[in-house]
Amino acid sequence: MNDKRFPICTPEIPPMLGRSQIMGQLVAELTKLTPSHRSVVGPRFSGKSVILKQLAEEMQAETSPYCCVIEWDLRHGTPQTNQGFLEQLCLKLSDGLNAAGLTDYGKHLKEVSDGHYGEICEVLDCLESEEKVLMVWDGFDKPLCSGKLTRNLWDNLLELCRKPSFRLVTATRRELSSLIRDEESVTSDFWGVFGDIVRVGPFDNIDTETVLTSLDDYEFEAGAKTELTNWTAGNPPLFLEVLNTVLNNKRPGVISPADINKLAESSLDSLSAVLGDLWEDCSLSAQDLYTVLVDRRSVPITETAHERSELTQKGFAILSANSLKVSCRLLERHIQGAGPDAGSMARLFGDEEKYKSNIADLLRRRLAHVGVVDQQLHRYVEIAIGLLPDDPEPALNNLTSIEDRALDIVCQREFGPGRRVPQSTVDYWTLPPRDNDSMVRTRIPHDDWVVSADRLTQLRFLQLLTGSQNDFEPKTRCTSKDAYVLLNAIHSYRNRNQHADGQEMHLGVAVAAMMTCIELLACLDRDTPTV
Repeated sequence: MNDKRFPICTPEIPPMLGRSQIMGQLVAELTKLTPSHRSVVGPRFSGKSVILKQLAEEMQAETSPYCCVIEWDLRHGTPQTNQGFLEQLCLKLSDGLNAAGLTDYGKHLKEVSDGHYGEICEVLDCLESEEKVLMVWDGFDKPLCSGKLTRNLWDNLLELCRKPSFRLVTATRRELSSLIRDEESVTSDFWGVFGDIVRVGPFDNIDTETVLTSLDDYEFEAGAKTELTNWTAGNPPLFLEVLNTVLNNKRPGVISPADINKLAESSLDSLSAVLGDLWEDCSLSAQDLYTVLVDRRSVPITETAHERSELTQKGFAILSANSLKVSCRLLERHIQGAGPDAGSMARLFGDEEKYKSNIADLLRRRLAHVGVVDQQLHRYVEIAIGLLPDDPEPALNNLTSIEDRALDIVCQREFGPGRRVPQSTVDYWTLPPRDNDSMVRTRIPHDDWVVSADRLTQLRFLQLLTGSQNDFEPKTRCTSKDAYVLLNAIHSYRNRNQHADGQEMHLGVAVAAMMTCIELLACLDRDTPTV
């Protein structure tokens, strides 16, 4: 029998198969008179890295308008600061320019010790009348989700993108606007330079035909092509693994629908891990909808929401008339194979590796129970959970934003826009023995009861206000003692992350911090003042 012809999930990026329309679109946008920047967006395993690798190769042809094409995989050695990002960018440009023979510029950038942004600008300005540089950034999700890069960096990158000598293509799993972690960065104009999104999804009919035509010693009947799509939904790793099974088990010749059905079924075991990863990559709401689809076969569109588009973009469901229907038989079999034990504690958390694999899903499900008191606060927590289990330390980088946002909500509820402790509470606090409390004692002479913007001071006020200090009874309008305890814990986790002193953040600690954040959201929801 034949050896496998299509590499899948290997350390090396495999050659591109199909995708002529996407590649044609990218090449046209990058080679027109005034080239455009582009953002490539697609789910896990959709082939974004394959497309970017092929694009980089095509843009290095003699007819290309670019003097050099520089590939940067941001999933590895991800910059953690603005300065670190610019330093790495400077080195990448240096290496690319040296490789292109522009050694004067390359050596200059290699020797830069500070002022990296200014030096990059100077080199790109010098290149403007001579050459163009194309940078291809894969895994751009990771620095965006780190929470450590600020608007200042994005504004600097915006200025680079405005230079005629510089063009940029990025690849992410989600749209850039949904990955940004803080409000200030959202307002940067950098996110608007990419124009229309280039979406990468399952193989379309043209892609499928291109791949099958390359197997010139096999003839796929029309029904076989249909069944291949029914089983895999054109999802690249599923599609190619089923084809590999065909090539390893069938001699050259005609392939029938029955052949595809038999061999696709036999591929389930080898695809179990990939199917599990594809399933975990779906949002909880999309998983819930898909589970309903598997049970009911179809669901009226009126009963579905935004998760419908997630399933259709990944090829797991299709719109037919006014209904949504299952369209990936392999994923359907995978879900059904879990059986009634699919949610058992033993299966999900029976050992350390299972705990690591499933804990983020548990956190997401708990977060789904909680009402959304504040969209931005909810989003901060959601993004942080998305970094687990692989990146526990970066997951906690946003704790400051979570603490700040939550304290602003609590202070507004308790003290109003003037942020002054109510007089009735002041009268109670200034009576013995409470007047001997250190914070109360220092404020009595100046009658100073305005809550400052300092977060530690705000926590101290909440400690007294919620009755979490000896001799103090609760005097809050709505905030519970639980909310204070959780806020205080988040403050401690934040300090642990900011002052790590080289001590690695353990996944379990990050999980505890995230669960604390989720329960704080639940507290704030329960504590919401009634109108």
